[in-house]
Amino acid sequence: MRTTLDLQDELLTEIKILAAQERLTLKELMTELLRAGIKARQQPARQTVLPPVYPLGVRIDCRMLQQLIREGR
Repeated sequence: MRTTLDLQDELLTEIKILAAQERLTLKELMTELLRAGIKARQQPARQTVLPPVYPLGVRIDCRMLQQLIREGR
């Protein structure tokens, strides 16, 4: 299928350079980039994982955990 896209000159230049470096046609690279962009938007956003809270209400972060390991606890 054919379509027309109005791209910024700098963007088109970057895409052409990338296509040449990867030895792909402009059509092949544009298809790959568009598919990757669509796939990235369809994936759910990563959730922020907070450190666990223990009974005393103390949060254990990486620095504290490393210190406890060094102390042999």
